[in-house]
Amino acid sequence: MTPATPAPPSLRRTQSKSLPDMGADTNKAKAAVLMLTAVSLFACLDSSAKIASRELPAFEVVWVRFALHFLFAGIALNPWRTPEAWRTNNPKLQVIRALIQIVCTVLNFLALGYLQIAQTLSIQFTGPAFVTLLSIFWLGEKVGRYRWTAIGISFIGVLVITRPAPGSINPAFGIILASVIVGSAYSIITRRLTSSDSPGSMLLIMAALPALILTPLMPFIWIWPRNAATWIGLAGAGFFGALSHYFYIQAHRHAPASFLAPLAYFQFLAVLVLGFVFFGDIPTVWTLIGSMILMGSGLYIWHRERVLAKTTCEN
Repeated sequence: MTPATPAPPSLRRTQSKSLPDMGADTNKAKAAVLMLTAVSLFACLDSSAKIASRELPAFEVVWVRFALHFLFAGIALNPWRTPEAWRTNNPKLQVIRALIQIVCTVLNFLALGYLQIAQTLSIQFTGPAFVTLLSIFWLGEKVGRYRWTAIGISFIGVLVITRPAPGSINPAFGIILASVIVGSAYSIITRRLTSSDSPGSMLLIMAALPALILTPLMPFIWIWPRNAATWIGLAGAGFFGALSHYFYIQAHRHAPASFLAPLAYFQFLAVLVLGFVFFGDIPTVWTLIGSMILMGSGLYIWHRERVLAKTTCEN
């Protein structure tokens, strides 16, 4: 699972406050470069996973992705320099969040084996709609008619991309949609955790627990890559997974998340380029139209959340 869409502002505000304060001054230009780098690396992560998943089991690719992520994160957040990153005040939610991350990533990598990266990312643009829906039931938030309209438009975008018809819809669309729905729960849990746990602990546990849980399966499903491309894809899944999150966090140290959120949609352009270069993928007109609908809907939800958050703060 990769951050493909901006989270609701209420979540983003909490995350920003919980990021470690390194004394960095606000620098929106620098933050924008870091954010664009992060989302480009997320696209590289998906491309690497797609390359590796063509030959290897999805669980193997997921294990390598999280094992290398934990290795890099553990080096960057060593317990002597940042001991708070290795502690948690809410282990139960941390475990649930990590388990959800396993499910999301496996589903995402499975879908990548059958769909263009642009198609999977387009469906992921429904994330803000599902997060908003789950916020109603889990957090008791109220949703007005404008956001309900935007949510409805999101699903119209999905219909444009999938163009469902008897016997013609690709089941992989259902897989990636399930990943988005489960990932919405991940976002809600992250919202709760940011009030009690450090972002370092969430970064480490998010990688460590999936790697630990999947390790016993490896002797039974492991397949050695047979060519250099698969090796590169496998290593890239872990490397880009860790590096992208590093730049993502760094970006949020130099500018408020409300400024950075819309830049996440740059990932779609990166995906189009990488999909064409590495896989010869040319998105259909329907994918492009549906993506524009979904991005517009997501940005409108983001805008309405911002307006409501500003109104709440003023009151």
